[in-house]
Amino acid sequence: MKFFNLIPILLILSIEIHAQSIYAPVSARVIGMGDASVTLDGYWASFQNTAGITSTESLELGATYENRFGMPGMDFMATGITGKVPFGHISINAFRFGDDIYNEHKLSLGYATEIGIIRIGGRVNYIQYMVQDFGTRNTYSVDFGGIATITPQLVIGAQALNITQANINAETEQRVPTLLKLGLSYRPRDYFMLNAEIEKDIIRPAMIKLGAEYNFMEKFYLRTGLNSNSFQSFYGLGFKYLSFQWDYALSNHAEMGFSHSISMQYKLRKK
Repeated sequence: MKFFNLIPILLILSIEIHAQSIYAPVSARVIGMGDASVTLDGYWASFQNTAGITSTESLELGATYENRFGMPGMDFMATGITGKVPFGHISINAFRFGDDIYNEHKLSLGYATEIGIIRIGGRVNYIQYMVQDFGTRNTYSVDFGGIATITPQLVIGAQALNITQANINAETEQRVPTLLKLGLSYRPRDYFMLNAEIEKDIIRPAMIKLGAEYNFMEKFYLRTGLNSNSFQSFYGLGFKYLSFQWDYALSNHAEMGFSHSISMQYKLRKK
């Protein structure tokens, strides 16, 4: 039961680092770039800015796992599927954080479409919080975002998370965090991108996130990133082979230490 006494501390740390676990960055690719992800497209956008899934042309699925700071009970897991439909793109995914003492779950249904140079997308989330001996709380939230390709080298993205300002507990006015994100991606070459992003929780100071990705020999990826506020540093590797892609990320918090993440993505080839 000693670990039970640490729960409030761990929750505070989790909130300070990622404005609550339910909105933690998902996938080793995103983490490796310091979560400067509001302009990213592809499969993992279904967990970030849903507008980015419009670049997927076939059915894709994936799974990811992260353990934060090597601590029991600080495990993140997520899986989902994304596909193209006649009227746009859809995604279904699931996220879990925690253990039997404390955990968070999120199930999401997302949709995105493209209008000229602008891509827009949103998702509806079912969120559940459980604390042992204190019961379970459920709520719903809505996220909305957009991405604009100004030129092949310049992309702008924006996103609002929990625009409905959903409550965890209406009696105590505990709310799911409401976050606003604005980002810029500079892509001077097809194999290199540099991202800058600002994230603002409506009740917390703004955070600046920087990230970079370098693709070499077509199959390999190097990534790095940095966050202000907590001054975390991030590093990542990726490898693509046929329809599979594997990614690994390492992050370092100045006081809490290292976290590890691994992801797998599979693209179902068209016949």
